[in-house]
Amino acid sequence: MILFRCNWFWLLSWMAVSCLPASAATLDDLYETAQPVESSQDAAFLEALKTVVVRVSGQRDAAERLGPALSNPRQYVQRFGITEDNVLQVGFDDVSIERLLTDAGLPIWGRERPMTLVVLNLDESGGQWASFDISPADKERLARPARARGLPLQWGTLDAQDRNVLSMSGVAAALLPIATRNGANAILVGRGHRDALQWTLATVDGTEQTNGTLEDGVHLAADSFAKVFSATGSSLAQVIVDVAGIVDLDAYASTLNYLEGMTLVRSVAVQSISGDTMQFKLAVRGDGSTLQRAIALDRRLVPMQGATAQTQAAMLEPRLAFRYQP
Repeated sequence: MILFRCNWFWLLSWMAVSCLPASAATLDDLYETAQPVESSQDAAFLEALKTVVVRVSGQRDAAERLGPALSNPRQYVQRFGITEDNVLQVGFDDVSIERLLTDAGLPIWGRERPMTLVVLNLDESGGQWASFDISPADKERLARPARARGLPLQWGTLDAQDRNVLSMSGVAAALLPIATRNGANAILVGRGHRDALQWTLATVDGTEQTNGTLEDGVHLAADSFAKVFSATGSSLAQVIVDVAGIVDLDAYASTLNYLEGMTLVRSVAVQSISGDTMQFKLAVRGDGSTLQRAIALDRRLVPMQGATAQTQAAMLEPRLAFRYQP
């Protein structure tokens, strides 16, 4: 066992992810969490495991659905330590956790996750829209459930045009440019009192809404993303991916490493090379549409115009087309 002096490592890691300029975030600490030791270490290990299975599956009821399978949480532990202030910091084995979820029929939501810009207009603020300048206390209320769900949040800047759009529109097409300018994939807009807000989540798929607390807005976003980005691990689909713009060894290595590193992708094989276009055959969890959504979160591979994940009548496998962007 390693004795850690403090638990700032987890907090600083999360803050670093949340401040990345790229659209998407890759959560390298998805299987790690910190849990205060209150009644016993065994109880703390159990609560930590419950947090991780919810985060990785994207399902808020994952712990309840796993039931007795959680009775021995230490068997899934890869490393752990106790801080001087009696906080358990634990990293679970990703392969074991994914097997646990798969055996229970639960999906896997990978490390690649949408960055979500948060914008609030609280009645207490006099009708002013805010993001970067949201109060520290309110940011922490939002960040706490976001850490638990594995939802990267972004705090941005708003100009007069942004505030006018926010006041006048709840349409995704109008709201998304605000997210894009702030390096995010989606925008989560809340208006009202802290515990009685009207929430709107705008993504490329449209908008979803709910009413509730600051925390409920985070759960709206996490639940919505888990539906479209998670996939069951019980079976694998074969997907053909064409990538243009592979002009040198660096581009090839970057593309191959990126594809192999995706949580959804279980294997990658080079099929053919034609000019600056390489064809890869991927074995993936889920299907071509799920893979396409996940790749679209990152600006490294840009979808080619007209490329979709639909299987053509003459093809046995879905086919996607992208252009490599350094």
